[in-house]
Amino acid sequence: MSYTIEVEQQPRQPYVAVRTTVRLADIGQHMGILFGQLFSWLETNSVTPVGPPSARYLAVGPEEVEFEVGVPVAAPVEASGPVIAGIRPATTVAKALHVGPYDGIEAAYTAVMEWLGQNGKLVTGAMWEVYETDPEREPDPAKWRTWVYFPI
Repeated sequence: MSYTIEVEQQPRQPYVAVRTTVRLADIGQHMGILFGQLFSWLETNSVTPVGPPSARYLAVGPEEVEFEVGVPVAAPVEASGPVIAGIRPATTVAKALHVGPYDGIEAAYTAVMEWLGQNGKLVTGAMWEVYETDPEREPDPAKWRTWVYFPI
């Protein structure tokens, strides 16, 4: 798959999320659990997301990853339980759209990293993914759309 890298300004964005640290091999199973906790909290607290869900990778080591799953919200909220609230600062990003199953998303990361190197850009924070497609509504993984963002 060929990727087009786009550069854009992302606005300041309040969000709520659930964070954990797990073995790299276990990300998939934990992501589903965390999204379940997050969406249960949203429903219980009558908080409505204003955009699609995301996963942000805060620290990636050789065996473990610290990450959070979250959703953007209209205004800062008071979080409780396993849910945290924050504000992602405005930033410039390089991004690429991956279409297809999640197990092929590494190619999008590679494409963005190659573009960054070729253009003398440095990553300035945690990268994240935005899931445009809900797998429960679109069962065909070939149609899943996931954006990969690198703050620069």
